[in-house]
Amino acid sequence: MSSDKMTPVVVSATSQPLVSIVIAITGSDAQPRTVIEGFAAALTTAGYPCEFVVVIDGPITRFDDELAELSASWPVFIVSLEGSGLGESIALSAGVAKAHGELIVNAPPYLQIEPADVVDVVKALEAGADCVATWRDRRVDPWLNQLQSRLFNGMLRVIMKAPFHDLNSGTRGFRSHLLEEVAVYGELYRFLPVLAARQGFRVVEVRVGHREEKGRSGFYGVGVYLRRLLDIVAITFLTRFTQRPLRFFGYVGFSAGLLGVLLTLFPLYDKIFLDESLSNRPLFVVGAILAAFGVQLIGFGLVGEIIIFTQAPNLRDYKVSEEIDGADDVEGAGHGSEGEIGYLHEPVPVDLSAGEDVAESAAADGVVADRAVDANRASAIGAKAVPGPIAVKASDVAIPEELPLRIRALLPGEDARWDAYVSRHPQGTFFHRTGWSRAVQEMFRHQSHHLVVEQGRRWLGVLPMFLVNGPFLGKNLVSVPYSVYGGILASDDRAHEALIAKAGELGKELGIGFVEMRNLEKRTGEYPQSELYVTFRCDLPEDPAEVMARIPKKRRAEIRASREPKAAATKNTRESFGITVTDDGTVDELFRLFSANKRRLGSPTLPKKWFQALRDEFGKAAVIHRAVDPSGRTIAAVMSFTFKDTVYAYYSGSLPEVNHTGVNNFIYCAIMEWAVANGYRRFDFGRSRANSGPAKFKQNMGFVAEQLHYEYLLVGSGAKLPEFHPSNPKLAMPRRIWSKLPLWLCNRLGGRLSRYLP
Repeated sequence: MSSDKMTPVVVSATSQPLVSIVIAITGSDAQPRTVIEGFAAALTTAGYPCEFVVVIDGPITRFDDELAELSASWPVFIVSLEGSGLGESIALSAGVAKAHGELIVNAPPYLQIEPADVVDVVKALEAGADCVATWRDRRVDPWLNQLQSRLFNGMLRVIMKAPFHDLNSGTRGFRSHLLEEVAVYGELYRFLPVLAARQGFRVVEVRVGHREEKGRSGFYGVGVYLRRLLDIVAITFLTRFTQRPLRFFGYVGFSAGLLGVLLTLFPLYDKIFLDESLSNRPLFVVGAILAAFGVQLIGFGLVGEIIIFTQAPNLRDYKVSEEIDGADDVEGAGHGSEGEIGYLHEPVPVDLSAGEDVAESAAADGVVADRAVDANRASAIGAKAVPGPIAVKASDVAIPEELPLRIRALLPGEDARWDAYVSRHPQGTFFHRTGWSRAVQEMFRHQSHHLVVEQGRRWLGVLPMFLVNGPFLGKNLVSVPYSVYGGILASDDRAHEALIAKAGELGKELGIGFVEMRNLEKRTGEYPQSELYVTFRCDLPEDPAEVMARIPKKRRAEIRASREPKAAATKNTRESFGITVTDDGTVDELFRLFSANKRRLGSPTLPKKWFQALRDEFGKAAVIHRAVDPSGRTIAAVMSFTFKDTVYAYYSGSLPEVNHTGVNNFIYCAIMEWAVANGYRRFDFGRSRANSGPAKFKQNMGFVAEQLHYEYLLVGSGAKLPEFHPSNPKLAMPRRIWSKLPLWLCNRLGGRLSRYLP
C-alpha cells in the first residue's frame, strides 16, 4: 500500500458517517476483524452510521487481505504510515485527519471492551461531552494487571487530582476538532482526557464492560515502568506548571537548597569557631552541591517565566464555550416556562423528506432539538454538563421498528434529555427529574442506577433508582428515595417489561433484597404491592376566588376566621385571628417547624441541609409559604414544588398551640389560590398512611383518597415487603421514646438516621 493512501470506499451523502472508529495497528498481534465486526454491528443496531479508519504504523502487510475483505461489508479506510514505530499519538492524529465523522472513537486493535458499550461512548458525546474516558468496570484480567493499573491511576489521582479511574483503557471518544486544540505526542495519547480537561473541554467517564485480554498480562519489564513514571512526571508538569514554571522548579529548587544549607551549617560552624578542616567532611560537599543545584533550578524557573511572559500574547491555553451578542441573544433566544428548557440557538429542523416516522421519532425524543439545550445546565448525577449544539439529520436516525430494544445506564450529560422525556410523559412527576436525583446523591451519597430503554436512538422508557443500604431496611433499590412517587415511565408495555427485567438482573448482581417502585398509578404486570399509602389530588378552578367554594363548609368557616382581621369573639360571632400567608418563607423557618412536628410524631427528621439543597437545585420551583400571625411570628410553613401544571405541597410544619386558629386549613387554601393565580391547574396534597390523622385532615378539606400502587420485585432469597414504617406496632415504643428526646438531639440524630430511611 502506498503512503498515506486510503482504500477507495464510496460514502454517499445520505450515508455520511456520524461516528469514525480510529484503530492503530502497530504489531502483528492485532485483531482488526473482531473490532470492526463487533463495533459495526453495535453501532448499526443503535442507528449510528459509522466508518473505520485503520492506521498501519510500519511495514505490516499480513492484514491486507483481511481489511480488503472487511471493506466490502463496511466503510473501511486504510492509512499506511511511512517508516515504523512512529507511535500511537501520530497514528491517532493521522487517522483523525482522514476521518469523516463528527464523533471519533479511538480503539485498540483488539476487543478490549464489550462491543455494545461503544454505543454508550457515542451517546455520551452526543449528550454534550467533548471527550469520553472509559472505565473498565469489573476487570477480568489477571490480578497483577489490575494491581498495576490501580497503582498507576491512583498515583495520577493523588498527584494531579485527575478524577479518572482507568486511563490505561485504550478506548476513548472525542469530537473531531479536539486534536486541533489539544496536542498529543509520544505516549501522551493515553492522557488525552486529562489534557482535554485542562484545556477547558468537557470530559466525562463512562463505565464499560471489560473483555479478557489474552496474552496481555504479567510483568512488563523495568523499562516500561520507568517510562510510565516519566510519563506521570511529564503530564503533571504539562497540566499544572506550563503557565507557571517557576513554581515547579522553585518548589524543587527551594527544597534542595534548604536541605543543602542545613547540611552545611554544622561543618561551617566547626570550621569557623573550632578551626576544624572541611576536607574530611563529605556532608559539607553534599550540602554545597544541593544548595548550588537548588539555585540553578530556581534560575531555570525564572528563565521559563521570562519565556512565558514574552510569549503570553501568542498562547491560547483555553477554550471558548460560546459567544453571545447581547442584542442578538435577547432577540433570538427562546425562553420556556419555569423549569422548562430554554434554547440558546434555534433547534435544527427535522427533514420531513426522510420519512414521517423517522422525523416524528427524532423530534419526539429530542434527538434533534436536545442538541441545543442550555449550555449551563448541570449533568447527571454528579457531573457538570456544557453541551453544545450538534446538527443531526433525521435521515441519520434509523427507523425504530427495525431495531431491537436496548437497556443501558443513564450517561453523563443526558440530564436534559431525561428531563424532557419526563416532562412529556403523562405519568412523569417532579420526583422523576434529575434535579431530585442530584440532590439525593449529593446529600445522602446513595449510588444511582438510572436505566434507559431505547430503540435505536429513540427513548422508550426510563427508571430512576438508587441503591440504599442501611440497618433498618437492608440493601435495596428504591425508585425514588425521599419522594412519594417514582417508578418506571415507559412508552409501551414492552419497554416497561424490559426495564422490570433489567432492574431484577441488576438487583441480583448487587445482592439486594427488593426493588421498590413508588408508582402513582397502576402499571402493567402483577407484582407484590403495598396498600399502606394513599395520595390526595384535585383539579384547580380557573379563578382563585373559587377555591374556597370547593372546601367543605366547616373548614371554610375556620379559614375565614383564620384570615380575617383579629377580633375578640362575641355571642354572635366567632374569634378571628388576622393570619396572613406569603410565599417568602425561609429554610430556617420551615426546618424549625418541620423538625418539631417530626419529633412530636416520633419520627427522625431530615437534615436542614436537605431543604437548602432542594432550594439551591430547583430555585423558584421550590417555594416556601409561611403563615404569620399579627405579631409577625411564623406559625406554619409549607415547602411546595412546581412541575408542569401541578403544585406539590410536600414538607410542612406548624406550632401545636395554634391549631385552634385554623391555620393548617388556611395555609393550604392559600397555596391553592396562589397556584391558580400563577397558572397551575392541579394540586397535589401528597401521600399519607391510609386512615391516619393526616389522611383524615386532607379528607376533611374535601380531598378524595387515591390508592398508591407501590410495587416490589422480591429479588433476594427470603425477601419480603418492608415492615419498617410508622404503622408497625413494634415501632410504637421507639417512637414514644423519640418524642421525649430534646429537640436538638432529635435533629442531630435524625439528620444522620435519615440516610437509612429513604
